[in-house]
Amino acid sequence: MVFLLPNEKRFVIRRDPLDKMLQYKQLNRYDKEAGGILIGRILLENGNFIVDDVSEPMKQDIRTRITFKRAPNGHQEYFDQKWAESQGRCFYLGEWHTHPEPVPNPSPVDILGWKRIMSLEHEVETLFFIIIGQRQINVWFGNPINKEIKQIHIKGEISDGKEKS
Repeated sequence: MVFLLPNEKRFVIRRDPLDKMLQYKQLNRYDKEAGGILIGRILLENGNFIVDDVSEPMKQDIRTRITFKRAPNGHQEYFDQKWAESQGRCFYLGEWHTHPEPVPNPSPVDILGWKRIMSLEHEVETLFFIIIGQRQINVWFGNPINKEIKQIHIKGEISDGKEKS
């Protein structure tokens, strides 16, 4: 999936991480929220952001039908492993979680959490926040400098490495 930022840069979610997130869609009445972190790259040639992997829910996370609270421990170790495997070429790009609604929107708790995350020190100047709904995936980006959060919209899909509009 490809999302277009206001500055014409792209936020790309590759098929494998997308499939990982989609398996946690809350389609049944008792499905709990799930989430994790986004791990990826920023391309030097064009500044596009690529999500190569995501962490999945860990046993330490707090999960209910309408709540996901990520525990830092397991997700940090997962990131550290991916960072070592990539020889330091991957970045923390943000967070993802699910919502039990067809078209997801961030709750006030989500927005407060995103602003808290943006207040921490990061190697990237843009962070992304994905919410997986029952029928739609929505993405927001945040600027840690001015703390603004804005939704971005889908541009197309990626299939076999080629973009489809």
